[in-house]
Amino acid sequence: MTENDFNSLIKHFSPAWFASVMGTGGFANVLYSLSTHFTFLKIVAQSLFFLNIFLFLILIIPWVLRWFLHINKLLEDLSHPITSNFFPTMPVGGLVLGTNFFLIGKDFFSHKNIVFIGNLLWLNGVILCLIFGVLVTYNMVVKEKIEPEFINFSWYIPPVATIVVPLLGNMVAKSYLSTNIDYARAINFTDIIFFGIGLSLFILLNSILLNRFIVHKLPGSVATPTFWIILGPIGVGTLSLFGIADVSVSLNIIESAGLETVSFMGAIFWSFGIWAFLLVALITLKYLISERHIPFTLSWWAFIFPLAAYTLSSYSIYQYCKVEYVYWYTVVLATLLTFLWILTFISSIYGTFSGKYLFPKQVK
Repeated sequence: MTENDFNSLIKHFSPAWFASVMGTGGFANVLYSLSTHFTFLKIVAQSLFFLNIFLFLILIIPWVLRWFLHINKLLEDLSHPITSNFFPTMPVGGLVLGTNFFLIGKDFFSHKNIVFIGNLLWLNGVILCLIFGVLVTYNMVVKEKIEPEFINFSWYIPPVATIVVPLLGNMVAKSYLSTNIDYARAINFTDIIFFGIGLSLFILLNSILLNRFIVHKLPGSVATPTFWIILGPIGVGTLSLFGIADVSVSLNIIESAGLETVSFMGAIFWSFGIWAFLLVALITLKYLISERHIPFTLSWWAFIFPLAAYTLSSYSIYQYCKVEYVYWYTVVLATLLTFLWILTFISSIYGTFSGKYLFPKQVK
């Protein structure tokens, strides 16, 4: 790669690339969780864990350099009503990678190192998710007019970003329950704040987004993956709520009896995902029938993390209710997730080596 090529790569580096870290990390957690039923999945999950470390370390280089070498282009993307929504994927990718370390990394790394890495990635997520979340909304508010075609489910990403903070935060907080309870309490309350921000934004945006798609013309099939983002806040929200309640009980913030109430509320929130999953599946089927195909772009990673989060939450709901059909529903979701991840990953590799996603301005 020449110096000009490397400079071009940094200039046109899409913030959406970190959706691959989110998706791969979520997929790894799903397979590791299900390995209690299907033991062969454990080694697959472990392989995905190391792949995700590699992806994060490789992608962070152009992401950081872009702030110094092409700040004008970066700020242009940050003010765009669609592209700006993908900036939080970097801190969220780090948060998901952090959960990989706690769930899967314990097989390879010391607890001390995992907690250290978890702290760094959680703090990075807290700071950047808040900054990007506020900036994205601010840019939308100050714009004189945003056309309907710029409104899509990628607007859910900032809320998803804040709701993911507790996923890792809960794991870090648990590590300090016996050594630094004040720090654990501070993490827990920070997680509650971020959960409140994300859940409130998700509820508010639901009305705006559903109104856009009902009142205005649907976008082309290329936007199909973004419809699946609605599953992200539902899946992550359920998992984060369970985790926050669990840590809060350990900290004596709520009574142990309150854990059942929170779990019941989580199950109700998760139930909305059944409706959302069937809706986006039908929309996807409509596009496949009417337009024969869905063009591959980096937005295909929008299929992966939301579905992974919802699959994980479904497994958590199964562990809560012990209803057999919920378990098989989870298996179906995991099978679909596996198919989509393989297809998306292979297509991403092809697009990377062909230069399509590295040097978009050079592709005719």
